[in-house]
Amino acid sequence: MTAMTPSLPVRTLSARTLGALAVLGVVLAFSLSSTLVKRAEAPGVLLAFWRMVTVSIVWHVYLRMTGRRVTLRDVRQALVPGVFLGLNLAIFFAGATHNSVANAALIGSLSPFLIVPAGALLFHEHFNPRALAFALVAFGGLVTVLLNAPPDGDATVRGNIFGLAAMLLWTGYVVSTRYFRRDMEVATFMATVTPIGAVAVLPLALADGDVLGLSSRGWSYMLILSLLTGVCAHGMLVYAQRTIQIGTIGVAQVAQPALAVTWSFLLLGEHVRDPQVVGIAVVMSGLLGFLVLNERRGSSGEPRARPRGRGR
Repeated sequence: MTAMTPSLPVRTLSARTLGALAVLGVVLAFSLSSTLVKRAEAPGVLLAFWRMVTVSIVWHVYLRMTGRRVTLRDVRQALVPGVFLGLNLAIFFAGATHNSVANAALIGSLSPFLIVPAGALLFHEHFNPRALAFALVAFGGLVTVLLNAPPDGDATVRGNIFGLAAMLLWTGYVVSTRYFRRDMEVATFMATVTPIGAVAVLPLALADGDVLGLSSRGWSYMLILSLLTGVCAHGMLVYAQRTIQIGTIGVAQVAQPALAVTWSFLLLGEHVRDPQVVGIAVVMSGLLGFLVLNERRGSSGEPRARPRGRGR
């Protein structure tokens, strides 16, 4: 009788390792968004509208497959965050088509400087006032980047204003989500806010002209953006939060602006001047210092809830 060879144990990745890999995926996906919008060569408002519609369909199909549905109560809870989300996406996409990726990414990365104090004021979350010094450092770096844009580049005053407006709208989305979401689980919340966001953007899309006027290239990149950021990245973000602290995720996303600039160089041929490289480093250092210092626990040693990091 032939002796049986003992089977070797199968090693599986731990939940925390999978969570860390999910965070890496989130950072890579979100850092690509500005570059993909520019490569689409399509009106940003139309890209935002159809992305919201597509993502809404995907979340609703998923919800139906799990035997759930959106109720009127859910709609009432998600109304304000949904409007903020839709307008944020429309303004961000429109701004990205009138700006350099470096400027768009860096302006968007400043949202924690508003979200964290808002969380302390409205929800009594931990906030270290000393972290504001790092915020001033980051703003100084941003000014350096904006004032040293190449004269023949894509950066414009209009694009910077759109980027600032998108950052403020994202802050409104995160804060209002913290307030209104309450006991709604993630899939139901996403299936509710995305159609509300699409309706909020519809008037802007109609004002832009032909709502169906995306080129084949535009439709292709819209689908890529929908699946990469609207479904995969948000899904990975939710999965990562099961094992990785939200503050850690926020710190990891500090790398997004630098990655965004790298993608723009590789895929769009955009160039960054030497003073801008210094400014980008200053912004990232200030943001990292702000998040790390503020993540330190208070004297009680108890962890506090924190708002989500940025994403698209």
